Amino acid sequence: MLVERNEFHLKFGKAKEGISIWKEIIESGKNMGGTVPSIRLMTDISGEAYTIVVEMELKSWNDINPKNYVWVTNSKFQELYQQFIPLCESSKRTYFNIEAEY
Repeated sequence: MLVERNEFHLKFGKAKEGISIWKEIIESGKNMGGTVPSIRLMTDISGEAYTIVVEMELKSWNDINPKNYVWVTNSKFQELYQQFIPLCESSKRTYFNIEAEY
């Protein structure tokens, strides 16, 4: 199992708007049917302020391309993400391999 972690550092004061957009993105993914990865939306409590983290659980490396295809071809995702881009100062994507779960 893999975790795709997307970390977004937002412009000052833009967290509320960014969270709202991501909640809408996640909700619209639920209505698509088919296989949608498990998604977590997290916000900062400490550390760098105005940070949003979106984590997706993927079964294997083979799930990355189908997931990306859905993101690229879904017009609602694209519309919402275009609204989100101006709120960001930077972002980073990291993949983690889950070695054990307890």
